[in-house]
Amino acid sequence: MLLARAPEDSAVQRLHSWVSQQRQAAREKALEDKIREIDAGNSVFNPTIPGLLTENKDRGLPASKDVRDTIEKIETSRVIPETYGTVRREKGPLFDLAAARGPMAKLMEKEVTIHLDNVTLENLIVQLSQITGINIVADKSLPVLKQTLSVNVDKVRLSEFLRYVERNYEVQFQVGPELVWVTDAKDPKKLMEETRFYRLRTGFVRPARLGAEEAVRTETRAPNNVVTVTETQRFRRFVNDEAPESPSLEQAITNFFTGKWYIDYERNLIVARGTPEQLEVLERLIEEFDRPIQQVLIEARFVTISKPAFLQLGLLWETGRALQGARVPQDFTGLASLQSFPTVNNVPAVGIGLQEVFTNILGRRALSATLSALEQSGESQTISAPRLTVLNNRPATISDGKVQYYYEEYQVKQTVQQYYTASSWVPSGRPTKVTAGAELNVLASIAGDGKHIILALNPRVNTDVQLVPFATLTDYDAQNKQVLNSFTLKLPEYRTQELATRVVVRSGETVVMGGVLERERTTMVEAVPVLGNIPVIGAAFRRRTEVDKPRYLLIFVTATIVNEKGEFVIYED
Repeated sequence: MLLARAPEDSAVQRLHSWVSQQRQAAREKALEDKIREIDAGNSVFNPTIPGLLTENKDRGLPASKDVRDTIEKIETSRVIPETYGTVRREKGPLFDLAAARGPMAKLMEKEVTIHLDNVTLENLIVQLSQITGINIVADKSLPVLKQTLSVNVDKVRLSEFLRYVERNYEVQFQVGPELVWVTDAKDPKKLMEETRFYRLRTGFVRPARLGAEEAVRTETRAPNNVVTVTETQRFRRFVNDEAPESPSLEQAITNFFTGKWYIDYERNLIVARGTPEQLEVLERLIEEFDRPIQQVLIEARFVTISKPAFLQLGLLWETGRALQGARVPQDFTGLASLQSFPTVNNVPAVGIGLQEVFTNILGRRALSATLSALEQSGESQTISAPRLTVLNNRPATISDGKVQYYYEEYQVKQTVQQYYTASSWVPSGRPTKVTAGAELNVLASIAGDGKHIILALNPRVNTDVQLVPFATLTDYDAQNKQVLNSFTLKLPEYRTQELATRVVVRSGETVVMGGVLERERTTMVEAVPVLGNIPVIGAAFRRRTEVDKPRYLLIFVTATIVNEKGEFVIYED
């Protein structure tokens, strides 16, 4: 505990080292005591008559079987390290690309200053080796070494300077672990290849699916006796986020890297072989793709409110309504106009102390205060409030409700008898799912500025799900003129409230959708006792009242950017 709290304290380190040594010494002493205890029973200082008769003259040379078994048991027993189960905090990346390039990579970034006039390439290489301290080996038989050139450069990276010489003199500077080779660029056989290992920090986004549920194998034999085997496997994805079969990094390596490579997905490892120039391209790809994927926290609230509260909040959705004063969401997609985002201003506040009203986009504080005021007033009811963190540009689904299944296809199976026919409905195909509750399909795309989020939203609420008669199958006995069997096929009937839209918000802001109206109609009858039940004249003593309570469904969706540390990122103006 002390070492975990103060790992840099030298006194704590010395105390931890002393405790470890004492623990090891106690373990060794316990082992010695155990061996002495086992061997004491066979000691010559405690002789017995049977022991004297059967004494082994070689006794004392090899260890007894009990001792050997005990030592073997101790050696094979599992020793739990003292750091087992503890939390270890690491700083910095798990893997550095510079480590894969070797120690020469850092030297190639040194800045050089050279001023030479009309010298051969061979002399230039010698001068360059003396200035930088790097061993450069060249084949003197290369004709290009006799060519002359003039160089005047100040504070230029060595790698960039060598790249310039390569392009103009058709030579290849191949960087090795400890020196640089100069070879003919026209001869591919002299190009030096090396193998490097790259460990990714962020891993891969692969299809989330289980093993094949079923496999169909088909063999086809051609006229020339060539057998073609085709196997079709069926997988079930438990996350339908449209993740590609090949990750984006793998596709980039396939298109732009010309060397050999292999990816181990379980270990997040890339093994590549090629020339230093080819591997440099691969490292640039890894550097750009091996970064944390941005995430967005989606918080949804499905709320129903009464008509007075709805009108008081100023959220009566009207096509083309746009007043002055409220912020209009920006549209970076070209899919919407200003009329797609109605705004409201100068509407009375709700609750004590509330000075801001609902608009179509709300801040976090205004949203929380307004929802709290509605809950306290009893004018609203929260149906569902799910939340989910999604990857950038990956669709996700939030569902909360009761799931029912039904068949859409049936076949009639009949058994013909002498005077009647026995029939039955036999379902075919796969059952269809219907959910009674709230569901939200969402796709979040973080804009290039890192502040705005483009949301594609499709909320849906199914209510009043019930099975209603669709068709009736009746078996009739013609001889006895009676119904033998009757079966009614029922299909679901439900009320659906659904919206689909795209909108652009800042991180931490809330989109409000809704205005879908549902009515609760109730009929109440009040009557005078006894007199209200008299036929004909009883109507004069009864009063019928019809109550129509409209309620509005509002859907609040809050999108907040989450960084790789799990922190919520909200930008202020």
